[in-house]
Amino acid sequence: MRILMLEDDTVLAELVGGYLSRHFRIDAVSELGEAVAYIERYRYSVVLLDRNINGVDVGMSLIAKIKQHSSETGVIVISAYDTIADKIAGLNLGADDYLDKPFDNAELLARIHALARRNQGLPSVEVSGLTCDTLGRSVRSAEEEILLSRKENDLFFYLLSKQGQIISKDELLDALYINPQNIASNTIDATVKNLRKKLPEGIIKTVKTRGYVIEKA
Repeated sequence: MRILMLEDDTVLAELVGGYLSRHFRIDAVSELGEAVAYIERYRYSVVLLDRNINGVDVGMSLIAKIKQHSSETGVIVISAYDTIADKIAGLNLGADDYLDKPFDNAELLARIHALARRNQGLPSVEVSGLTCDTLGRSVRSAEEEILLSRKENDLFFYLLSKQGQIISKDELLDALYINPQNIASNTIDATVKNLRKKLPEGIIKTVKTRGYVIEKA
């Protein structure tokens, strides 16, 4: 899972980013323009927005752009503006959650996981004769569970969450690995090959030069 964090406090960004990087791929930026560039270039599961950037209350101006780029991306506003009116303003602009500063890293992690689960869509999806539990992350054919490795599971459910969309190998590497630059380029191909041995024929389709897709019924 890839997360963007906009935070101009470098000490806080380093502390929070270091903690979250144990669990996710983190892109940390301190300027509004940088955040816009990253949002336009990458697809994020969650964006963490500080409201006050370099003394100006501009962070929430990004919410509409984030949602326009990908309605599935979750937005958590993190701010010292902690009145009820502030929180209502953030939520009305499209934020999914609002966390007051100071906060505990473990609480932030829990909120990120909760938001990611919420944005996965239906808890159970039927595709090609399979019953896919998106919350429990299990795949069943009739009454028998299909056992997948961790990376097979991650890849399959990522494609399923983007059903109908062609997903490039680069996006899959970003989504599945914390340090994708250290992963061999053929790793995704190998994982898909192994998945295809366990799943119904044709469920994961290759789109030449573009990537992979699980088509909508």
